[in-house]
Amino acid sequence: MAANNVNLKLLQTFLLAAEHGSFRRAAEESNRSPSAVSMQIRDLEAQVGMSLFIRTPQRANLTPEGRVLYEQVSNAMAEVQAGLARLSEVAAQRRGHVKIACAPTLASTRLGRILATFKLRYPRSLVDVKETPPTAALTLLQEQEVELYIGPEVPGLSDFQFEPILEDHLVACVPADFDDGARSFLLSEVANYPLILLDRQTASRALIDRISADQNLTLNMQYEVQNAYTAIALASAGLGVALVPEIAVPMLPAAEFRVVRIADPQSSRSVGILTAKGYVQHSYSEQLIELIRTELCRP
Repeated sequence: MAANNVNLKLLQTFLLAAEHGSFRRAAEESNRSPSAVSMQIRDLEAQVGMSLFIRTPQRANLTPEGRVLYEQVSNAMAEVQAGLARLSEVAAQRRGHVKIACAPTLASTRLGRILATFKLRYPRSLVDVKETPPTAALTLLQEQEVELYIGPEVPGLSDFQFEPILEDHLVACVPADFDDGARSFLLSEVANYPLILLDRQTASRALIDRISADQNLTLNMQYEVQNAYTAIALASAGLGVALVPEIAVPMLPAAEFRVVRIADPQSSRSVGILTAKGYVQHSYSEQLIELIRTELCRP
């Protein structure tokens, strides 16, 4: 048998015998009989193809080759023990430490209430939040930088699992100068208004672009911003019609505009929890997920 296929139990027995200089003491430490230890040492010597001990009635001393093996194996075992200790530390930290990513719009409107409730229930918990659009969240999930993402669905993914919680509609924030009293709009009906849109990294902009492409629409975009709060603020200042996800509207409750739903088919998206397939959640993150399910769909 090749030396690189040596059984780990044989190496553990070898370490005990080498450290104690005695097969009998190694047998006592490992709850085996001296004959069993002696047999395991012989098996190991047969596998590596050389003698490892000089046997005397009183002691079992390492041969020069045995000393080489002992040094290498003991160093390797020390590294393994250090690695296991580090894993235990990480596991202990994870039990009270939850790392999540969240769409900026949700972070600004819904996440505060969820985390406040979570902190009341679990005062020792610590939650790290990264505000990021869905595309960047995928990398964070793959590299296990975060445990879950709260945000819109990303279609066509096989390595992730999405749990929908609510349906979020696209709306127009219409200042008085552009308001004709309509109860809903088709995207084609607002295409010529001066529009305020979120940038192309956002899920809502991807939704708008898909509808525009399907209908061959050219949108009169006057402002492109990163944050829904900024889009809503610009609409409130009368600079144009902001197209934003409905869940973002509470960002500026005193805004001077009317909120009108976009009525095109496919003008809504599912919002929920995205996780990497096969990732095992610990107890705190499981509790947070359960709270998100309950709280996210409340008005």
